[in-house]
Amino acid sequence: AAERIQDFTQLYFAVGGGGDGGSRKGGSILAEDAAGASHALRDSAAVVRETARSLREIVLEKFERAARERDHEQVKRFAAILGPIGLVESGLAAFTKYLVGLVSSRATADYDELLSEISVPRGASSEGRVDFHKCLTNLFRDVAEAVEANRDLIAEAYGADGFVGVLAALHGECEQRATQILRKHIEFRQLARLAEDAGAGDNNGAGAGGEGGSASRVKDFERTVDEVVMLCVRCEEYNSLLVDVLDQARASGSSAAESKIASLPSSPLNCCVRELNAYYTSLEDAYMARTIAMAVEMDECVEGSMTSSLVEDAFFLLQKCSRRGMATGNVQCVCSVLSNVNNHLCNAYLAALRHDNSVYDCLAGTPEDLQLDLSALDNTSPQCKAAQALNNFDVSAEYIKKLKQDLDAHTFEVFRLAENRNRVQSCLSDMIRTSQEFEKIAASTADHVALRLMPRLKPSVDVVQALSFDLSDAEYASREAEDTWLSDFLSKLEDALGWVQPLLTAQNYEHLVHSVLGQVAKRLEALLLQKRFNQLGGLVLEKDVRNIVACTSALTQRTVRDKFARLSQMATLLNLETPAEVLDYWGDDAMMWRLTPFEVKRVLKLRTEFDLAAVDALP
Repeated sequence: AAERIQDFTQLYFAVGGGGDGGSRKGGSILAEDAAGASHALRDSAAVVRETARSLREIVLEKFERAARERDHEQVKRFAAILGPIGLVESGLAAFTKYLVGLVSSRATADYDELLSEISVPRGASSEGRVDFHKCLTNLFRDVAEAVEANRDLIAEAYGADGFVGVLAALHGECEQRATQILRKHIEFRQLARLAEDAGAGDNNGAGAGGEGGSASRVKDFERTVDEVVMLCVRCEEYNSLLVDVLDQARASGSSAAESKIASLPSSPLNCCVRELNAYYTSLEDAYMARTIAMAVEMDECVEGSMTSSLVEDAFFLLQKCSRRGMATGNVQCVCSVLSNVNNHLCNAYLAALRHDNSVYDCLAGTPEDLQLDLSALDNTSPQCKAAQALNNFDVSAEYIKKLKQDLDAHTFEVFRLAENRNRVQSCLSDMIRTSQEFEKIAASTADHVALRLMPRLKPSVDVVQALSFDLSDAEYASREAEDTWLSDFLSKLEDALGWVQPLLTAQNYEHLVHSVLGQVAKRLEALLLQKRFNQLGGLVLEKDVRNIVACTSALTQRTVRDKFARLSQMATLLNLETPAEVLDYWGDDAMMWRLTPFEVKRVLKLRTEFDLAAVDALP
C-alpha cells in the first residue's frame, strides 16, 4: 500500500497536481488543497489521501507496538514505510527514539551491574571483579551495531542528513553514558591520588606501587595502567568509527556531517579521555621508573650471556611500555611516553651501567700475567663481569635502534595522518642520539682497555728503537733473512687479545683491536721519526709495514689499512729516488694523503741521500 501511494504521489506531481517542489517535501499529497489539478485527479487524490491517513495510523500503531515488544525486524519494516506515507520527520524521530532506547536500556543494565560490583567492600578480589572495560566496550559495540545494521535503511528512507541525525542522537546518548563510566573509573581507581603518589615516589625513591615498591604492588599498579590504556583505546576506536561513518555520510551528500566531525575533539567524552590520557602518562612514567629500579636491584651476571640481566630486563619493560603508549592512539600521549622512555634510558639506566674505568683493567694483559685458568672462567669472575659491563653499552645501543625500528613500524599502523606520524617520528629520532651516546661510551671504555694493554706491548714495539735503517748491502741482506721484531710483537698481541675475544661482543672486540693497533702505529711512527734512512732502510720499512698490515688483518673483520696509512705513506716517501718525485704522488687523486706537507718534508729529511735544501725547496 505504501508503495502504491508513493507511485501515485510521484505521478500526481508529475502531471502538475501539487505544484513545483511539493513532492520533495514529504506528505504534501495529504494536503487538502490540491489547486491546479483536474476534477478527476482531485477525486483520486482524495481517495489516496484518505487511504494514506488510515495507513499512517495503522503503521504508527504497529510501529509503537513493535518498539515496545523490542521486535527489531518489525520495527525496521515499519520504519521503512513511514517515509513513503508522509511521516518523514515523525518517522525519523520515532525510529531514532527506538534505537536510542535500545542502547540506553542495555547501558543502564550494564552500569547498574558495575555499581553493584563497586558496592562490594574493597579488597584485591572485589576490585578485580569490577570490569569498567567490559561496560564501556558493550556500550560502544551497541552503538556500532545499531549504526551498521540500520545505515542503509535510514539513508534510503530518510536521506543522508536523516542518517546523520540518527547518528548524532545515538552519539549523544553514548557520550553521556561513556563519560559517566570513565568518571566513575577515575573515582573508583583513585587515579588522581595514584598519579600524585607516583610523582612523589619518583622524588623519594619509592616509585610505583607505594612504599617499598614490592613486586605484588607493582603488578597491581600495572593492572591499573593496563585498564586505563584499554579504556583509552576503546574511546579512540569509537572516535575513529564516528569519523569514518560521518565521512561516508558527507561523501553521500550530507551537509550536517562536516560540523559533527568538527565538534568531536571538544566533546565532553573526548575531554574526559584527555584527562584519562594525562593520568596514564603520569602512571606509565612512574611504572617505568620503578620497574627499571627493580631491574637494577636484581642485576646479575648471567652464565653464557654477553650482558648482565639488566639489559634484557630493562628493554623488555621499555618495549612493553612504549607499545602500550602507542596503543592509546593519542599522538600527544604517545610522544610523552616516548620522551619518558628516552629520559629513563639517558638517566637511571645509563647511570646503572656506568662503572669506574678501573673495573675494566682486568681485561688488559695476558692470561699468564693475570694467572687465569681460561677453562675455569665463569660469570662470577672479575673478567667476565668486566666484559659484560663493557658489552652492556654496546648491546644497549643496538637494542635502542631495534626499539626505534619496532616503534617506527607501529607508527604507520596506529596513525593515519602524516602530521601525527611525523610528530611521533620526531620523538623517536631522539633515540638515535641516545644510541650514539651508548656507542661512544662503549668505544671510550674499549680505548681505556687498549691504553692499559699498551705497557705490556710496548717492549716488543720499542725493539725498533735499537734497529738501524741506514743499512749496508750486507746489513740489508741480513735483515731480509731474519725477522728482528715483528714475530715477537705479533705473538704478544695475539696473547693479549685472543683470550678476551670470546668474552666481548663483536663490535667491542673490533674496537679494542683497532684501538690497540692505532696506538701501536702512533708509537712506531714516533720511534721511526727519530731514525735516519737510506734507500735500503726504506725498503726494509716498506716490507715491515706490509707484513704488519697483513698479519694484523687476521685479528679483525674490518680493514686495518687505515690504522697504518701514515706509516705506509712514510715508507713510500723513504723509497723515492729524489725529493722532487714526491710531486708525482702528491697530485695523485688515487692516494688520500694522511701526512701534511710539513710532515712530508720532515720524513724526506730522514733520508741520508736527500739534500735538505732540495727538500725545503718543495712547494
